[in-house]
Amino acid sequence: MQNIKRRTRRLTLLLALFLFFTAIPVQTVHAAGGTSKTATEVVKDMTVGWNLGNTLDSVGQKSSFPYTMSLETFWGNPKTTKEMIDEVAKAGFNTIRIPVSWGQYTTGDNYEIPDFFMERVKEVVDYCIANDMYVILNTHHDITSEYCFYVPNNANKSRSEAYFKSVWTQIANEFKDYDYHLIFETMNEPRLVGHGQEWWFPRNNPSSDIQEAIECINDYNQVSLDAIRATGGNNADRCVMVPGYDASIEGCMTDGFKMPKDSASNRLILSVHAYIPYNFALASDSFITNFDQSNKTDIDVFFNDLNSKFMSKGIPVVVGETSASNRNNTADRVKWADYYWSAASKYSNLAMCLWDNNFYDNDASGSNGECHRYLDRKSLTWADPEIITAIMKHVDGTPATIDGNKVPTPQPDPQPDPQPEPENPDPEPSPAQAPGREGLKADYTIHNWGSGYQVIIKVKNESDSKIEGWTVKVSKKDVKIDTSWCVNIEETDDYYVITPLFWNSNLEPGASAEFGIQGTGSIGDTVDVTVE
Repeated sequence: MQNIKRRTRRLTLLLALFLFFTAIPVQTVHAAGGTSKTATEVVKDMTVGWNLGNTLDSVGQKSSFPYTMSLETFWGNPKTTKEMIDEVAKAGFNTIRIPVSWGQYTTGDNYEIPDFFMERVKEVVDYCIANDMYVILNTHHDITSEYCFYVPNNANKSRSEAYFKSVWTQIANEFKDYDYHLIFETMNEPRLVGHGQEWWFPRNNPSSDIQEAIECINDYNQVSLDAIRATGGNNADRCVMVPGYDASIEGCMTDGFKMPKDSASNRLILSVHAYIPYNFALASDSFITNFDQSNKTDIDVFFNDLNSKFMSKGIPVVVGETSASNRNNTADRVKWADYYWSAASKYSNLAMCLWDNNFYDNDASGSNGECHRYLDRKSLTWADPEIITAIMKHVDGTPATIDGNKVPTPQPDPQPDPQPEPENPDPEPSPAQAPGREGLKADYTIHNWGSGYQVIIKVKNESDSKIEGWTVKVSKKDVKIDTSWCVNIEETDDYYVITPLFWNSNLEPGASAEFGIQGTGSIGDTVDVTVE
């Protein structure tokens, strides 16, 4: 009897210890791995991402600042749960971007972030980390028409610097033990709110206001990065994403944009957003609902730009936001996703994140440009699983898993019966050589699709010495240039005079610079091109 009691006491003690230790929250932080991976290695491993949009980034009214409770559900979305994040992971996404608006909760001149909000952000981050996912954590709607915690102009530069230094010091300290799976993004779409060029500017000829804004954004990226690095720990070489003006392609391709100087090697990532083609993906007025060959050009040009200036130079890129608004046109959105992610898959140092605001229904006209629901966060079902499947087949070659079931890969559109091959088929376009100065050669290739065309021009240094600066002339009798990339263009009476940007101006022996011009209408088989 005594032995039975002793055994009972031992079992009771073991049960109590078991209950005590299982009640302790599971530590999900990936700290052991450190931050030894380079930015290129991290982006290559990120594959495909999803945005927790309109949630922790929801913003309230200035009159109620500072908020003493989370506005996570303020814009109509449910509170984020681990089950929600689990569903995203099951579908094949291995990266989640968590937009966060911090400013409305901060107090004092030092912009102190309250514990309740920091802890909630950490809780959501840990949902993702528990799924072995990458997490992009940023500062989001802290620049709005309601109240700007920072402004990219000289008049507000000092207080903007103070804001970024303070919030990033606090965020970095909170997460300093997390490993390379956590990436910081300094800003979201920094811009001049309410300005006539808030959302777009000519990259080759920005106004003085935009030039000033670009310089301030360069500075804020540097201040944020320095604050992160100063906290030490894994933050000493954590990967950090930085945007240009508005996080747009113009904002990073313009000459004024500069990547910040970093004390760590190979840890910076360019952040860019691309709802393209704009009229298909986002426009609310001049929108179109079909995705065809002419739409694909915008995507091709976008990636060509990024590759020319960044990816080919060893700077990886994350497209932090992209989506095509639902206009009751699922079949065309499947085509869009298929083409977009197929084009992206050609680059190993590029990852893309789908924007999801959990808003789906559109009116009969299809004019609403902000219908970006992919996951229904209440039912935890996917609104258009065909789109997710189209994405995933370019990520790992396998169908997505939706609600535990394999979703069939969308089949291509029916094709007409093949016609007999002509005896002398038209050859694929091949480069033609243009005359030029000694040591410089320019080849061009014409891509003609009937209603429009591209001319891709490659300037190569075939001399034994470095060439500083070059000029290409293209005859107006042969082309009409509507758009271009990676170059500046001026006009004379008879020619387009094309000159490089600062980053592709100098050519070492054997090096080349490639750019493109595009026009509408017809084009001949040859173009009058000279290089000097």
